[in-house]
Amino acid sequence: MTLFNMDQWRQHVALDVGTATTRIATGNCGMVEVPSRIGSRKALHDGVIVDPEAAFRILQPVLERRRVFGMVKPSILGCAPSDASDSERQLLTDAIMKAGAAAVSIIPEPLAAAVGANLDVSSPYAQMVVDVGDGVTDCAVFRSGKVIASYALRGGCCRMRHAIMTAVKAVQQTVLLEEEADLLLRDCGTSRHSEPAAGTTVAALLPVLEEIADGIDSFLRDLPNDIGCDIIYSGICLTGGGALIPGLRHLLEERTGINVFTASNPRSAVVEGARAILPVVVMLNRWR
Repeated sequence: MTLFNMDQWRQHVALDVGTATTRIATGNCGMVEVPSRIGSRKALHDGVIVDPEAAFRILQPVLERRRVFGMVKPSILGCAPSDASDSERQLLTDAIMKAGAAAVSIIPEPLAAAVGANLDVSSPYAQMVVDVGDGVTDCAVFRSGKVIASYALRGGCCRMRHAIMTAVKAVQQTVLLEEEADLLLRDCGTSRHSEPAAGTTVAALLPVLEEIADGIDSFLRDLPNDIGCDIIYSGICLTGGGALIPGLRHLLEERTGINVFTASNPRSAVVEGARAILPVVVMLNRWR
């Protein structure tokens, strides 16, 4: 009978369904990345699922490969923005279940990012992470293993690319592809180059980055004094693909007056953190 106990064979999988990229990690194995789109159909917008059918078609093949003996479905630990509504979280859960999961548990993305960035979220002193993803900028403060405050701004690198595309079309009468706008974003950021496209990029990006910086600064000012003091001491950890944009870290430091440091693995911090949290979820049997 033990041979047919599915739970002892079942794989437990960490899953980060991002606006641009879906990442999957299992046990000590490597990470797998696939685009969060089917052709021109994007499964997510602003960090949440807007096309369940596209999400299913993206997830089904990768979850199929996580079956043991081709029949034992995996249990999935997924991540959602901290401000995701019940219906948005349910859409994510339903898409994962339909794609071939046996059970799903959802945790906040910034919590996974903090763990993946090697922050000690169990510390009695508050720590803060800012995860700048493609569709959402998610901030959270942790203390003693709990999220004690959070703030999310729907909009991240996707808004930055679109701002660049719009500005280049207006100024230079040139139509950029998203991939070309992304190259300008990653190469220039807020730094100034001599090329005309670089100057246009900086001018287009600043309003978007200023909105992000303003939101983070306002979030910090609303925190209790003791929490704010802890964060001033520990600094702000920057994760997500947006953490690699030149000049963003410096802009946040200028706006908040607090040291900002980038995680060693900003792009994969969420899925790596979810993978590290998996044993706790398994031990507590938090699957549903």
